[in-house]
Amino acid sequence: MRLFDSLQVLEQSEERLRQQVNDLPNEQRKQFYQRQSQQLKDPDTYAAFNWLFLGGVHHCYLGKYLLFAIELFILMISITGIAMGYSLCYLGIAILVAYELPQLFFSQKIVRQHNNKLSHKILTDLMLNHD
Repeated sequence: MRLFDSLQVLEQSEERLRQQVNDLPNEQRKQFYQRQSQQLKDPDTYAAFNWLFLGGVHHCYLGKYLLFAIELFILMISITGIAMGYSLCYLGIAILVAYELPQLFFSQKIVRQHNNKLSHKILTDLMLNHD
């Protein structure tokens, strides 16, 4: 799933997952929900990180450390370049803003997609380890 996929696609995937989890034996279903509750991320926390911090800290919240490092690097290089008088470095800031704005406005959907992918992984792990 991608950021601009329809919300209906995400909802259908979530519903299929719910049905698969409901079909699990009680013990596996209990394990699924225990693991899921420990790993799910809160959309509001992600949105708050996105609003409050520069440099992509919100990516760390979802475990995307490489993306965080790349954004922080671009931000630091751009700020340093601007401080040294290189006007071309404003382009780096503009690119970051253009990349981050959709993430800010779609933060709920991004975290739902992350949680859905995580839940699918937990379900797959449980089913593989059970057999």
